[in-house]
Amino acid sequence: MKIAVAYDNGEIYGHFGHCGMFATYEYGEYVSDCTKRLVPTEGRSGHKAMADLMKEQGVDAVICSNMGDEARSLLLSYGIVPVIGYSGDADTASDLLVTGQLPLTPDAGGCGCGCGGAADGCSCGPECGCGGGCSCGSYDGEEAW
Repeated sequence: MKIAVAYDNGEIYGHFGHCGMFATYEYGEYVSDCTKRLVPTEGRSGHKAMADLMKEQGVDAVICSNMGDEARSLLLSYGIVPVIGYSGDADTASDLLVTGQLPLTPDAGGCGCGCGGAADGCSCGPECGCGGGCSCGSYDGEEAW
């Protein structure tokens, strides 16, 4: 599975169509088998250009804080799942999504901080349910799916 996260200095970026960079996470059989790559968006702007980039990168899902209806529709038409409404650490969000611990929308049980936990603003610790300390390539070797 390959996940892209709208990326800014290690955090989930605020808006899909104006993102300066994406981080892609390609997972093998286990979460610990993850390859992270930064993909700049230089020369691209807007929903169509970013959706096309995601298609070119071969991603299965995109995590971002905000995304309009047009962008969601474009991604879905390419078979890419948009995961919106989260902020926080990009590595953690990607690991949580691939392990089924990050709801597709924060209204489905996530806290909005990127960890999928119960309390808004949690620091991805034991209280949020993800076990804390999870990041690309270090999720204790649990099966990815």
